[in-house]
Amino acid sequence: MNGTSVNGFGNGHKVTPPTDHEDPGIIDKNSTNGIPPAEAHDNPKHMEDITIPLNDVPAFTPTKKLRVVTIGAGYAGMTLAQKLQNKYAEEMEGLIDHTIFESKDCVGGTWVENAFPFSPNPNWSRFYSTGPEILEYMQKTVKEWSLDRNVKFRNTVKGAYWQEKRSQWKLIIEHEGTEREEYADVLISARGFLSKPKWPSISGLQDFQGKRVHSAMWDHSFDYTHKRIGIIGNGSSAIQILPQMAKLEGAQVTSFQHGPTWIFSRMTPAKLVGSEDPSFNPPFRDEDRQRFQDPQELKKYRKTIQGGINSAFKMFIKGSEENRDMTDFAIKQMSTKLKHDPYLCEKLIPKWELGCRRVTPGEGYLEAFTQPNVSLTNSTITRITPEGIQTEDGKLHELDVIVCATGFDVSQVPSFPVIGRDNVSLADKWRNEPESYMSVACPQMPNYFIFTGPNATVGHGSLLESMSWSAEWMVNWFRKIATEDIASIAPKQDVVDEFVRYGDQVHKTLTWTGGCRSWYKSNRVDGRVTATFAGSAILYHQMVKQIRPEDFEIRYRSKNRFRFMGNGFTRYELEEGNDLSYYVTN
Repeated sequence: MNGTSVNGFGNGHKVTPPTDHEDPGIIDKNSTNGIPPAEAHDNPKHMEDITIPLNDVPAFTPTKKLRVVTIGAGYAGMTLAQKLQNKYAEEMEGLIDHTIFESKDCVGGTWVENAFPFSPNPNWSRFYSTGPEILEYMQKTVKEWSLDRNVKFRNTVKGAYWQEKRSQWKLIIEHEGTEREEYADVLISARGFLSKPKWPSISGLQDFQGKRVHSAMWDHSFDYTHKRIGIIGNGSSAIQILPQMAKLEGAQVTSFQHGPTWIFSRMTPAKLVGSEDPSFNPPFRDEDRQRFQDPQELKKYRKTIQGGINSAFKMFIKGSEENRDMTDFAIKQMSTKLKHDPYLCEKLIPKWELGCRRVTPGEGYLEAFTQPNVSLTNSTITRITPEGIQTEDGKLHELDVIVCATGFDVSQVPSFPVIGRDNVSLADKWRNEPESYMSVACPQMPNYFIFTGPNATVGHGSLLESMSWSAEWMVNWFRKIATEDIASIAPKQDVVDEFVRYGDQVHKTLTWTGGCRSWYKSNRVDGRVTATFAGSAILYHQMVKQIRPEDFEIRYRSKNRFRFMGNGFTRYELEEGNDLSYYVTN
């Protein structure tokens, strides 16, 4: 008889067949209920380790309540709070203890810095809402939903250190000058990528004797009228600021920029609501707002906008018919706004691919350059003097105000130490080329989730919807970690390597790898795209709709990963009145 198959035991078990005088039904005294002892296996030490006592509770019963800590109470942090406190409140109440640390004294994120709705708002004043209106609505909605219930304001995270033995993050928190330690089972970065203003690295900037201001920290108390104003940069902030400065009484404005950017809009917003208003940013009419009070009408309007944005992704394919058509349209529109001035058209209409940098509508920006009080220079800034800005062509531009519209530090490197498994620093890991797992996680950073990490959907589609999808992905992991006795998860390095390398191939087909200098490429002309997702927003949604455990290194709290099976019953079947034939559907 083959000793490897007696009593149904498979290969690898050293089972001795019974002799003639032995009864096969008699259980060996060294086993229990017919289970062979550890020494009956090829690896007895391993078998002994994974043989654990029965966990006498229903299956999927959490062994502990997860403490989840989120850094930041901006839109991302509040979106996650809405999921935990409202959408999945009943389920998550027994699984999660959620805390949000916010360094400021209010919610708002980048809208506080630059002074989001969680449910549809039928009362917006215009097609493009202003920053103050968005902030007001966001803060109002937060209060209505009590989303700030778990926020600790004026609490700044100064450091995060993974503790392997505890399977937790040790956090250093500073509040009113005092530091303390706290621990988290899961740490979430909701700091965003527009949270740290970036001043230009120009010699002499501190020596300027006039007014110096950054676009992200605007001084509203200063009188900008009758001033000589220099604006450094031509990104989205500068494009909004310059026309407003040009309107000021007695202002003389000079734009300092490396080169042009695409500024156009093919959308006539009023047509979306059946109006003939031709303006760039029309106000909603009373009849529009009245119609939007009907949730179905508001949903229809929102779907029209979202669907239009998503269908436009083909525009980002290099050499595509859509890109060529849009380029021709943009050139004509920009030329018209510049009054077909040959000098301005040469300086302000790009030669590189449309979509290489962020496309901006830019109301009034191009038109401002046709006014006598606005000038432009592409000459490189060599230094800043007490009197103004010196450029490479030898000219000194005397100024009263320098506006640094130079954006944010988008390197993704955190402003505080994040030290993961094996003492790996996230700052070191991302110092040259930040790489992530689908923008939401990073190898060697266990139980660390990220909103809008490297290669997020920041170049196409609705970023707010994308954050909601990311939050759903995180909730799915909370559920699995809590109910399956998991200690830690981290994406495998080889998985991330493959994801990034394949994404690079996709990016080669897209305009984001074109011949411009862009923050999508870490402010380089050449180099890999580190900011935007390698594909459409629809693809991103499909990829994060469900978690892919096979992409992760999963470590368990028990030596046996199936401890979550409990006593063999589910809680559902033990509750009186539940349908125990629910699976019979036809």
